[in-house]
Amino acid sequence: MSGNPQYHITHRMVPLICQALVAAPEDEIVWLEGLRMLANPKLKQALTLTSSIWLPLLLRGLEVTKPVPVIVSALKLLDHVSEILEPMKSCLVKPLRALGREKQYEELEELVWVIEKLELTVWNSDKEVIGRPRNLRTAPNSQANTPLPAGLSLQPAQKEQHPLLAEILAHNLPPKSRTVQQAWCQTLLSSAHDNPNIWLHNLYQATLESSNVPELVIASKLGPLIHEELFQTAFMKCYVQLESDQAFKNIVDNTLVSILSDASVNQEILIVLLELLAFFHKDKREFSSSVHEAAKACALNHFNGALNQPVPGVVLWYVEQNAENFPVQENIGNLVETNIRVGSAGYDAAWSTLLWLENDWQVEPEPLWITQLSHWQQALDAQTKLDQGQEGTSFSSFNTRMICYHALGAYQQGHELAQTLFEGLDDNERRNTAHWATAAAWHMGDFEAMADYLAFHPKGTSKSLYKAIIDVHNGQYASAFHHISKAQSLSYDEVQVQLDVGPQVAHRSLAKTELLVELQEVIQYKSQPEMRDNIISTWKTRFKKSHADPNTWLKRLELWTLAIPPAMTMHLQSCFIDCAKLCESAGMHQAAQSMLKKITPEIPPLGCKVEYTRFRFEWKKAYQDQDQSRMYEILNKLVKHTQDYLQHIGIDQEALERQGLGLQPLSVMANRTRLEHQILSRRYYRIAEWTAALQGASWASDDQSQVLNYTSLASKLDDDWYAACFSLAERSLSIFEMNEFSRSDSVAVSSYIVPALRGLFLAARTKENPEFVIKALLRLVTLWFRFGESTAVLVEVENQLSLTPVEPWLSAIPQLIARLGTPHKDLQYTLINLLKSISSQYPHAVIWPLLTATQTSKVEHQETARVIMSFICTMPDGIRLVDQAELVGKELIRTSASLMEKWRGIIEKIIPRDDLMQTAWHKVPSMWEHDIQYLRAIETPDEEQFVQLFGDQLLQIDKSLKRYKSNRQMSLVNFAYQELYKLYGDLDAQINQWKQPGSKLHLASTAPRLLSLRDCVLTVPGQYDPHLKLDDQAFIDSFAPIVDILSSKQLPRKLVIRSYTADYTFLLKGNEDLRGDERIMQLFNLINTMLNHNSDAFSRNLHLLPYEVIPLSPSAGLVSWVSNTQQLQSMIQINRAKNKQNDLNDKETASLLGHDPETFNPRRENPRFDPPAEMDRYDKLPIPTKIQRLKAALSHSKQSDLKDVLWQKSPSSNIWVRRRTNFARTVGVSSFVGYIIGLGDRHGSNILIDQLTWGALHIDFGDLFNVAQERSFLPEKVPFRLTRMMTNAFELASRGGLEVPGSRGTFKQASLIVMNVLRDSRSTVLAMLEAFLYDPLLSWTIGPNEPSHAEHNTQSSTERQTKTHTKRAHVQTHIVPQSLAPAAGCTGNSDIYDRIENSLIATYLETDSYMARVSSSTGMTNTKALQVLSQIERKLIGYHKDADQPLTINRQVQALIEEATDLKNLSQGYVLGWIPQW
Repeated sequence: MSGNPQYHITHRMVPLICQALVAAPEDEIVWLEGLRMLANPKLKQALTLTSSIWLPLLLRGLEVTKPVPVIVSALKLLDHVSEILEPMKSCLVKPLRALGREKQYEELEELVWVIEKLELTVWNSDKEVIGRPRNLRTAPNSQANTPLPAGLSLQPAQKEQHPLLAEILAHNLPPKSRTVQQAWCQTLLSSAHDNPNIWLHNLYQATLESSNVPELVIASKLGPLIHEELFQTAFMKCYVQLESDQAFKNIVDNTLVSILSDASVNQEILIVLLELLAFFHKDKREFSSSVHEAAKACALNHFNGALNQPVPGVVLWYVEQNAENFPVQENIGNLVETNIRVGSAGYDAAWSTLLWLENDWQVEPEPLWITQLSHWQQALDAQTKLDQGQEGTSFSSFNTRMICYHALGAYQQGHELAQTLFEGLDDNERRNTAHWATAAAWHMGDFEAMADYLAFHPKGTSKSLYKAIIDVHNGQYASAFHHISKAQSLSYDEVQVQLDVGPQVAHRSLAKTELLVELQEVIQYKSQPEMRDNIISTWKTRFKKSHADPNTWLKRLELWTLAIPPAMTMHLQSCFIDCAKLCESAGMHQAAQSMLKKITPEIPPLGCKVEYTRFRFEWKKAYQDQDQSRMYEILNKLVKHTQDYLQHIGIDQEALERQGLGLQPLSVMANRTRLEHQILSRRYYRIAEWTAALQGASWASDDQSQVLNYTSLASKLDDDWYAACFSLAERSLSIFEMNEFSRSDSVAVSSYIVPALRGLFLAARTKENPEFVIKALLRLVTLWFRFGESTAVLVEVENQLSLTPVEPWLSAIPQLIARLGTPHKDLQYTLINLLKSISSQYPHAVIWPLLTATQTSKVEHQETARVIMSFICTMPDGIRLVDQAELVGKELIRTSASLMEKWRGIIEKIIPRDDLMQTAWHKVPSMWEHDIQYLRAIETPDEEQFVQLFGDQLLQIDKSLKRYKSNRQMSLVNFAYQELYKLYGDLDAQINQWKQPGSKLHLASTAPRLLSLRDCVLTVPGQYDPHLKLDDQAFIDSFAPIVDILSSKQLPRKLVIRSYTADYTFLLKGNEDLRGDERIMQLFNLINTMLNHNSDAFSRNLHLLPYEVIPLSPSAGLVSWVSNTQQLQSMIQINRAKNKQNDLNDKETASLLGHDPETFNPRRENPRFDPPAEMDRYDKLPIPTKIQRLKAALSHSKQSDLKDVLWQKSPSSNIWVRRRTNFARTVGVSSFVGYIIGLGDRHGSNILIDQLTWGALHIDFGDLFNVAQERSFLPEKVPFRLTRMMTNAFELASRGGLEVPGSRGTFKQASLIVMNVLRDSRSTVLAMLEAFLYDPLLSWTIGPNEPSHAEHNTQSSTERQTKTHTKRAHVQTHIVPQSLAPAAGCTGNSDIYDRIENSLIATYLETDSYMARVSSSTGMTNTKALQVLSQIERKLIGYHKDADQPLTINRQVQALIEEATDLKNLSQGYVLGWIPQW
């Protein structure tokens, strides 16, 4: 972003002009000038990237209340930016229609022209359409399927001429501006000590004025609105002017050195100057060495402070550079502290740097460092170790302990420590620790000590809050309200400051505002008894919806005790118990026990929840210690506890437990309260769980089915509780599978499968988190269709379907529709009825999947899907919906691949490669019979043109082959072969023209029926939201008439579908089955849900980047357009081209292939570079030779391209820190999810980088389930892509001092968290993948020459890489289109795909494996699918390769990182396309 000063000038002008308009909303002159300047042609590019800034102001300028000249100027600007606003023109409809209704504007020439240009419908006051009718505004292009010539675009009939920039500037530039010497003598060279803000303001203004750039000079008039980023560009322009005045330049340098060296200068000035030097570094311009040394010393020495005092990212940049150049103990220690002070984005880097310091220098980390990184118990342990052998307790030790005790909820220990040592501290130390001492005293109920500590508490929100708490305790409500009001006024500023530190810190400040509100409610509770019930209800509701943070919950509940003691009410008991459970799970055992102690009644009632919760805590401790005797003791206590409660409420225990098994309701519990049901349900669920844990694997063979009986009782007692219902299904299935019952065993099916189905239905009906509901539904679908032939199963399913709402089924629609072709008619009938029920309420949710089902080659799927679509036709607007869906689907499929492309693909499959008779010529007429017939029934101008050009030739070939079928004359085959070969060349030449940049299709000739669609009842694909009202859905309004053709192998189309709400851009892909990608996106969304429910993942915003995939047929579909992305490979190529390092690519390739790096040229014609032959030779090399060649390739550069691009493209150092962190985290998440599903082919064109956030996005899921790793020719050996280029872009600690880069740091931490989530949620992930296994529309049988769900049907993954590499030899010098399209490939064919064997090898199947149990009871014959999913299960358990025992998460992650970075593994595979050196 810093390489072009003009770029900075123009892109900063727009925000500045807009700020001037905002500052003067009623000044007509300012608005006229501002709108006129925005219409400057030189700002057109900047307007494209800043629409979110100026568009609201443009809309304001179109308001009817504005003066007429302002409205006219706004319309002129709108005309100027109409192309930019095309995707979002729907927001202009309302203001333009408002203007049209006004008499004075309806005939305004500017308004009419804008309406026609934007193709909008606007009526005047007489209800007449303004301008020409829409159908007359644009004549359709008559050229059939022919792209516009390169460089030519559609232009309106007239184009308003904008005034020249020089004329605009003439009205705004001052007659005479200051020279750089004059400007800086009065500002930069003046004292920086008097008033820093005024000094900076004057420097900004003077620098802009003297920059000698008209746009910057004008911007200087805006005064305080000037942004400091514009100052950097202006400073550079001024500094360049001093090349002719070396003496003054030296004075400037010396002044900068003086300011940077002066510790008394305000830090805001120092930060501005450090960012200025970083800007020069990005632009590869340099100050003198003395300035750089002064800046380095400034960053290292002038920003010392406490760990809670933030520092800017630019300081981290200098500190990290210093640590990298001089990796000594002191510098690494400084790097730890700086990463901590940068904020939450640097915490993982700080922790890994701390480990680096500890491992390489054997330095014990500072306990306060560990404390700041929220590792509380480790900090306490480190402090205890440090204190050993020391007399007394230092302040540092006291401070660390107080912080940790507070964070761990150990308030008693903190209070005792404060009582012992606080009085011995000096005033400054008291101020630093008063907060923790005050909080500890409050939680212990010592309000006198609390008041004493509070006297030393620094002013702020917390102090006022604590004062108010003391006042409420003392009954001084007026004083309390005063302090509450003061705290509320302080909290806003505090939140604003802490947002920059991190969301977790800001969240704690937001929690204080909630406490202030509840403190007011405490006063109301105590003073207004009539409001107590409402207040308690409000507290409970708010508590359930609040963020689950143990420290915040502890404070909230302690606040409630001011109103009412917890042991005296049952209404809030559940909140206290939930808080105790949260504390226990967070390792805050003392806080959990303290909470239970507070709410324990003096005489516990029978069935006491507190006692039950205490049993759970005791069991957890005993289970972790594997104390069998203690576990039996606790189980017996729970059984006795349950028996006593049953006796208390008068229930016969034996009678109740006799009714556990089976499907009959519990008559013993009739007329009992819901609370009694819930209490017993929880007890029996835990009894079942603990009994199973003590019995081990033998519980399933228990003749009395004791565990199943207890579980069944739990689900019957509370059928709204997900855990019990889902556990019933799991227990029942386990017994059925572990005892190896047969599907034909009707008794076993009725005893175990039917209850399992009921449990899953009940679980799906609960109001549980989405991840749990979809887990139950997916298991349910699999079980239903596995045992659907059983009458008992069908009866149960039909009964439960009648009780289950249809909304939960929306998340499983792809899996349901995939089963439409089931041969069992009764099963099919039930499924049809379910889909009809869904369709009756949510027709828009099923219409696109149904449309895809009607396009499959399986007749039973087509017919059944038609039945449901016929049902939709009986509904209001149903006929229109179905007709429009079929029309849109058919036309989009037609647009995705033209007749020319289809016939080229057909001919490519037919033409023999070696022997003429390799093709069964007599079968060809029947193979293409349907396609030949279609040539006689064409529907569009494009198809008509194709038939005119090639129809007769194809019919003649078909006629000859039909004659050959009867007489077998070889002359006919020779004729057909020659004609087909010639025809293929003609078609290929035509299609290759479409690969030129800027190629387009016209829907008027490609799919004219799409252009006739208006005001559809059909929603935009992938945009239907069942939670919105129907009127608020995104219905299709129209299609953009021009479709862009992208230049990748399959020529995907960029399509815009317009709606009244917004315009939606899609990638329309032909010759590709996207149904598997749709399922992968479904899996990604499920994993994102699981990550959001994990506190560590949530706090780091760990997530995958899914996108919408909408299959239209088995060979076409839509993919939502992902904007602001660029291929990782292209970023490297463009950076090297910019730096004139193109020769590096050739040198690296030469070293890999064994050529001379100095003479190698892959673009030479003689001899021509042959990638397939080169890879054939490379594959035969011994592994040591491959490793040596890869090392040679790596030696040509520092592999710092990604690192450099990340730094140079970040507008500020703080953004650089956040982007680098996000890049490492998203790479970690996507890498390990990809490892689990066996995702291969991760070359640089299949990884996109979001240019705003630097999140890594993966595309092209053709090589799934270890296909790339198991092929016989050039197999991949790495589990995911983690090259030196990528690890070098991470923070220093992730690679510093490590043999295996990535073994520490942000990437490693994200990887550990995501693997922990995946392994903990193993059954959920396997349930989703099990749906893959039984999906009849996804092919698992992969032949030796068939790609596995690849980008296209006739090209293997390796061939794609071959072609990508051939293209890569010509290094791109332009920005690659931001899309999901893979890198452009070259034309021509290769026989290399004949060597690819996408075969799945036999894998280890454990007898106790979940997938093995599935296979044993299903009769499934697709063993390869079962083998692959068994591999996935082993990964989720922790098995690595052939290991006999599962690994811990840390060891598993480390082993995979070592594999991914091992040069031995990187040197294998298709290195020309994968490019391991990048």
